[in-house]
Amino acid sequence: MPCHAPKYLLVLAVLAGQVPANALELTLEAAVHTAPADTPAVRPDQLPHSRVALGRGPIRAAWLAAPTDRYAHAVLGDGLEAAQLRIDSADGHTHVATLPATRVFEDLVPRLVALAGAGDDAVMVVESDAAAGAALTLWRVEGAGLVRHAASDFIGQPNRWLNPLGAGDFDGDGQLDLAAVVTPHLGGVLTLYHIAPPRLTPFARTGDVSTHRLGSTALGLGQVVRMGDRDALLVPDQRHRRLQLLRWDGQWQTLASVALPARIDSALQADGADRWRLTLDDGRVFWLRLVRDPPM
Repeated sequence: MPCHAPKYLLVLAVLAGQVPANALELTLEAAVHTAPADTPAVRPDQLPHSRVALGRGPIRAAWLAAPTDRYAHAVLGDGLEAAQLRIDSADGHTHVATLPATRVFEDLVPRLVALAGAGDDAVMVVESDAAAGAALTLWRVEGAGLVRHAASDFIGQPNRWLNPLGAGDFDGDGQLDLAAVVTPHLGGVLTLYHIAPPRLTPFARTGDVSTHRLGSTALGLGQVVRMGDRDALLVPDQRHRRLQLLRWDGQWQTLASVALPARIDSALQADGADRWRLTLDDGRVFWLRLVRDPPM
């Protein structure tokens, strides 16, 4: 029997309705609807505007703490960053990593990662240096302490940032990888990393990607999506006017894309299988739906 390659389609639909599964047309007539916001968890000495990551497994909670103004970048909307990463573990202990005076955690969302496949046991977070800019870092509880398990190279100059995207198997080898967008405000580069402690080693890059607007506290403009034998990345372009589904298969493939009628202005919020909710900068609210193998 002939083998048919899978097809994918991104469909943008307003909250009051959806466009047909085989179309890329946009319907914009519906009234804006805003879902109630979740009440964030709060922990002692937590960085303002940050979120607590709640996990299952060895890590039960992770948060950024000890606000400081010692790193004058303000890429996330104010002059405060975190001097500490704190973790509540399943055994009831709180573990703390405190950075030296020349560094901060330049982030708002600790991202939990299951390295061993048995529950959340690592935290992915941005660490920035006053002389060298940002690096992607992975932290774990080892022995009695919270330690840096693996890290990428720093970008190489101050006030240069990166935005983590998530974890997944991006090259289909069965091993967990990490993804981030380096310098999302300056010709952003989507970068995939192998986890090879003590290093995070880049193995694939592509440009014209941005998952953050300068000064915004919304970091989740991209998502990891399972596609066949590996994970793909759903990300905006540099102008934030197009969403594209990208996959690495020895080279970059664009599996699907959809134009937006205005710039994306919010995180992509999961709203069921293969569907996300998003807000544009003109206030309109949409669903984005991924249709797998649509009719042609």
